[in-house]
Amino acid sequence: GTWLTALRDLATRALRAPDRVLGLLSDLAPMGPVGPVGLDEVRLVLTRHLSELSTAPGGRPAGRIWVGSVDDARGRDFDVVFVPGLHEKSFPQRLIEDPLLLDRVRVALRAATGARLELNADRAAAERLRLRLAIGATSERLVISWSRLDADKGRPRVPSFYGLEVLRAAEGRLPGFDELSLRAERGEARRLGWPAPDDPARAIDAAEYDLAVLHGLISGRTVGADGDGAGLASYLVSASPHLARALRAHARRELRRWTPADGLVLDPKASHTGATQAALDRHGLALRAYSATALQKWADCPYQFALYALHKLAPREVPEPLERLDPRQRGSLFHDVQFELLQRLRDADRLPLGDDPAALEPALALLDTVLAEVAGRYADELAPAIERVWEDGLAAIRADLRGWLRQLAADRDWAPHRFELSFGLPGRRAKDPASTDAPVQLDVGVRLRGAIDLVERAADGTLRATDHKTGRPRGTAGMVIGGGLHLQPVLYALALEQLVPDAPVAGGRLWYCTERAGWEDRVIPLDERARDAASRLATAIDDSVVGGFLPAYPRADGRYNACTWCDYATICGPDEVQRTKKKPKREVERLIAIREEP
Repeated sequence: GTWLTALRDLATRALRAPDRVLGLLSDLAPMGPVGPVGLDEVRLVLTRHLSELSTAPGGRPAGRIWVGSVDDARGRDFDVVFVPGLHEKSFPQRLIEDPLLLDRVRVALRAATGARLELNADRAAAERLRLRLAIGATSERLVISWSRLDADKGRPRVPSFYGLEVLRAAEGRLPGFDELSLRAERGEARRLGWPAPDDPARAIDAAEYDLAVLHGLISGRTVGADGDGAGLASYLVSASPHLARALRAHARRELRRWTPADGLVLDPKASHTGATQAALDRHGLALRAYSATALQKWADCPYQFALYALHKLAPREVPEPLERLDPRQRGSLFHDVQFELLQRLRDADRLPLGDDPAALEPALALLDTVLAEVAGRYADELAPAIERVWEDGLAAIRADLRGWLRQLAADRDWAPHRFELSFGLPGRRAKDPASTDAPVQLDVGVRLRGAIDLVERAADGTLRATDHKTGRPRGTAGMVIGGGLHLQPVLYALALEQLVPDAPVAGGRLWYCTERAGWEDRVIPLDERARDAASRLATAIDDSVVGGFLPAYPRADGRYNACTWCDYATICGPDEVQRTKKKPKREVERLIAIREEP
């Protein structure tokens, strides 16, 4: 009863039309004395009832379409009634005895106690009654239909024997299933994914008409006076300027040359004003700051880089229940704990840790404390829906962090020196005191912004930039820029040279610091080979940006397809890899060369 009272108050405040919900709660009033019950039980009882509430049409019903269950059609009268889904396992449904209480046992119980226990025969009779109710609700015309294909399994469906009985009642004879299927094929057939009739004259709206016309042209059934279908669909171009623009852009994308329809591509045949070039020049790599993550997207797909770094488009955030820790959320939590832990250890003068168990155990205890504090902040922000999933995710993060700390303590060659050393990120909250708000101008011609997760220092004062990763290991041993996909080690090492000019920099490192990754790392020395690769990459990207040539040309190596992981795949559409194979390779030779860099 306490729940019913609270839910009535909530319904009147939260719903514009609470009458149906209030009526349902009134029906449940006899259950008021039952209890105590928790919210889970309340949801279990209400979910099915609330999801099946129907809305009776208001006002005059004439000229309207009413959609409802067969039981809701009792006492109603319609000119035309449609009964869809008349195929096996749907109408009628597959009848299965209750395995816990078989029909023979139910019959015995009914005879002994008089209890009303439903049998399979009763269910079949109830279903036949529903069909009679549906047919009885029409006064002029009845339309029955079924789906000839199971879209989920790709198998043909079998029409229901009820369809045969309807024809026998209407015509006085019982046809076969073959005849029933033949009649359906001669009727208004529909195609999966193409909801339109074959004849445009039988379309019920403009969309069906357009699809029917196009299908006739595609199939070759529709021809004009000159013997072909040329020009018969030209009305579409004049009917909608947006459709006309889309059709022309699609046609240009299929040309065997690069056009502005292929992405951010300037038309070489068109005259460009000084304002156009000035707008492109402002995005040059030496004039505005870029992150290593943004520059990596150019090697994956130049158009993806343009949308992300130049236009700054981002996918719309859709709130979803937290059924598992999102990789980005997991990585953010992981990095925050690392930063706060190392900061507290440095403030307590306990770095480097060394591999002495007496020094490591207090650090592990401090790690648990920091993780609990950071996880508490994240829990308030994320509000995990399933507590056990959240706790299991934290347990996995705790295990990885403890392993990472042990690996850090066991390294005798390198010691932690700076944490979250940022540059060009003035609004960043967690950053090292030596950070700078201004971006760093690299010698290779890139104005870089970002944050180095960990700066390590050797005994002789040499520095190394380490970027922590929480995913699976990528790249190969001996790589430099990894085809343009792994830029943090080299670019962060170059940035470290500018930030600390009086200390030598050995290079950079990707450290996959999780147990699943096996604590693997990729160490890239900052030698002439790395500097040359970074210079070639920067020049290629800068020329593409300033020259206005950033087409959709996704990387596809073996099983890897950049479009699979791209946030902007809906902009380009499917099959970009196959489409761009027809384009000339001369304009993308430098991109292909970067992708082949080790």
